[in-house]
Amino acid sequence: MKTQQIIPHGAGNTGQRDVPGSDTPRLKKIHFKTIDGMSGIVLCLVFLTAMVLAVPTRTMAQTWLVEKAFKEVNLRGYTRSIKTAVISAEVTGKLLRLNYDVGDVIGKEDLARIDPTFVDFEIKSTRVALEQIKIRIKKITSRITFLTREFQRKETLFAKGRTTEVIRDAAAQELDQAVLELGAIRQEERSLAVTLDQLEEKKARHGVRGPEKWVLTEKKVEVGEVVQAGMPLAVVQDFTQLVVPLAVSADELEGILEKKNSFTGLLEDHPVQVGVDHISPEFDETTRKIRIQLIIPDAGMPHRGGLRFMLPVRCRIPGMKIPSVAVVNRYANPRVFVKGGEEPTPITILDTVGEDFIVAETAGIQAGTLLTDGPGEKAP
Repeated sequence: MKTQQIIPHGAGNTGQRDVPGSDTPRLKKIHFKTIDGMSGIVLCLVFLTAMVLAVPTRTMAQTWLVEKAFKEVNLRGYTRSIKTAVISAEVTGKLLRLNYDVGDVIGKEDLARIDPTFVDFEIKSTRVALEQIKIRIKKITSRITFLTREFQRKETLFAKGRTTEVIRDAAAQELDQAVLELGAIRQEERSLAVTLDQLEEKKARHGVRGPEKWVLTEKKVEVGEVVQAGMPLAVVQDFTQLVVPLAVSADELEGILEKKNSFTGLLEDHPVQVGVDHISPEFDETTRKIRIQLIIPDAGMPHRGGLRFMLPVRCRIPGMKIPSVAVVNRYANPRVFVKGGEEPTPITILDTVGEDFIVAETAGIQAGTLLTDGPGEKAP
C-alpha cells in the first residue's frame, strides 16, 4: 500500500512549484475572481452617484438694481490771497523812504513816507495866523470892557438929565459894534482852526499806511521819485487765509455742496479743511462753467499763492449704472432683461466704470429698475 503525503497550501518550501493536478492553482484562481467582482460593484456605485449629481437643478434668479451714474473727478486749482489791495498816494510829493520790501509782513510802521516840507510851512503859517487872532480877541475884549463901563456912565448921566440922548446912543452904538467885531474875529478863529486840522490830516497822509499782517507783494515806485495824488505805490495781499478759485459744472457744484459746510481737500498732498467762500451768480456761457471760490482757513504750512490744491468730488454724470454681468451682448447688440418682462430691452452703452456700464437713460431703464439674468425670472 502506497502512502501519500498531503502538503497544505502555502506550507513548506516557498520556492516549491505547484504540482500538476493538485488543488493549489484552483484555490488561487477563485481568490482573484472574488476581488474582480468587488471592484465592479464599486465602479457601479460611483457611476450611479455621478448620474444623480448630473441631474440639472433649478437655481434662483439673480437680480441687479439700476442706479444713477456717478463719477469721481478731481478738481484742481492753485491758492491765492483772500484779499488784494493797491496802496496809492493821497498827496503829491517826493518819496522819502519805503519801509518794507517785497515779501515783508506789514507792521505798525508806515509803509512809505512822502516829503511833508510844504505842508509843514502851511501849518506854521496857519498857527501864526491863529496867534494873531488870539491877540485881536484880547484887544477887542478889552475894548468891549471899556465901552461897557463908558456906556453905563453915560446912561447914568442921561437918567439924571446931565447929558443928551445922542451922546448916550452913540456910546451904545460903539459898544454894539465892538461886540459884533468880537464875534467876527471868533468866527475867523474857528475857520483857521479847521484849516489847521485839515493841514494836520494832510501831513498825516504823507505817511502812507498799510494794513497790518498783510504782505507786500509788489513795489510800483522807488525812493526819490515824485509821486502824484492817486498814484499807485505798492500792492499788498492778505495771506492770513487762502482761497482757491475754481470753474465747475453744475454737476460738480452739486457734488461740492453735498459735502456740507466743511470738507477735506489736498494741499500739496496734505489734507486740509476747506469751506465754500462764495459762489458767483453769473454763468459763463462760453465755458458753461460756474465760478466758485473755496477758502482754506489754516493750511498748516506757510501761506502763499500758487500752492497746488486738489478736491475729489463725486458728481452726477448722464446715464444710468448697471453691472456688466447683467448685460447680454451678442453681435454688438447689448440687451438686458427687466424683471417681469419676457423680451430683452436694448441698451446704449455710454462708458465703462470699473465692472459697471454707464448706459443711456430710457423709459425702461430708470433708477430703481430691477434687472434679471433671463426672461420671466422672479426675484427670490
